[in-house]
Amino acid sequence: MAAFSTILKNDLKIILKDIKALLLILFMPLLIIVLFSQALAPLLNYNTFVEPFSLVLVEEEKSSWTNLLATQLKNMGIVDRVYYSDEEEARELIKNQSAAAAIVLPKDLVSSIDHWEPIDGKIIGSELQYLESKLVKNIGLVGSTAVSAGLAALNVIFDVQFEAGFTSEELHQEIVDANEAYIMQVLNRKVFINEKKFDKPDVNPVVYYALSLLSVFILFASIPCMKLLTEERRLGILTRLNAAPTRSWQTVLSKLIVSLLISITQFAIIFILIVRVGGKELLSALGPMIPVLIATILAAGAFSLFVASLAGSGSLADLIANLSILLMAVMGGSLFPLASLPDYCRPVSLLTINRWATEGFLNALYGESINAVYASCGPLLLIAAGYFLISALILSAQRRRVSS
Repeated sequence: MAAFSTILKNDLKIILKDIKALLLILFMPLLIIVLFSQALAPLLNYNTFVEPFSLVLVEEEKSSWTNLLATQLKNMGIVDRVYYSDEEEARELIKNQSAAAAIVLPKDLVSSIDHWEPIDGKIIGSELQYLESKLVKNIGLVGSTAVSAGLAALNVIFDVQFEAGFTSEELHQEIVDANEAYIMQVLNRKVFINEKKFDKPDVNPVVYYALSLLSVFILFASIPCMKLLTEERRLGILTRLNAAPTRSWQTVLSKLIVSLLISITQFAIIFILIVRVGGKELLSALGPMIPVLIATILAAGAFSLFVASLAGSGSLADLIANLSILLMAVMGGSLFPLASLPDYCRPVSLLTINRWATEGFLNALYGESINAVYASCGPLLLIAAGYFLISALILSAQRRRVSS
């Protein structure tokens, strides 16, 4: 035990000796969180995925329905200008990038509404403004589906009441009024989905990216200790320690404890930022975050040991670790939400530490059940066990080669 205490004190002394690097590890995350939250906050806001754009409405009749549709599109906050033209001119405007898309309304639009018989229109999109075109297409699809569903429901009501004995004259005006009221209600909608409010705090960009990037910072915090282990092995210090009355696991455990202390300090600083920005009510999330934090630190420590077992020098270990962590940050959804990434990233993200750590921290803050928090700890512990096992096999094989 005395030997282990000596190793631990020496590791702490080495880490504290480079105080500038330690301060960067502890406080640089605050600056990164603020920068990311300012730059990527629009991804968390449903109406700012794209800049406002122009579109074209093509409709021969120029009815009041067209003007109402144009007004509602502008009110949604994503359309800054609406052009009225024919289809040929609309294609030209799209080609010149003066408009992102065109909505071609069907002929006899007013007649189709009056007779409850929807007619298909179409949307012309721009290849150069794919996201804007896709957004217009989805808006048109949702609106047309809602209107069609409403008209179908009115027809069913008409048929049922007619079978019940009401005359068509009695039903006609009532259904017509209901039809117009329904269409007006659809066109007056800016949001098609009502969000149910819970007692949990709203999503704040700073808080979100602090929790999302926390696991990445913990992974980076393990690098100095991992490099220390690599350099000790390269210089033959580990061989001499093994010849002394110590065990190799004591050296590894010492590095993991130092990494644990750095990560906990880093978490405390970031959590203070979260509480300052999000409010004191977030203090209640500290308890559920603890098991996720411990599991994340274990996984990060196991990852650093795995890198140290592969690398023959500190510079190579540094390179492998930095590239791997950056790759995990992207593939695991820490930089961009997984929903914004290609489909193949989602199954790959299951193998990353930050995917499960981010999910656990966010569930601790915004989730409704503690079981969701614990569900994230299981994969983290499995990943940690996998890295520890592979590292032990690699180090064991290396020792056998040295002995022979």
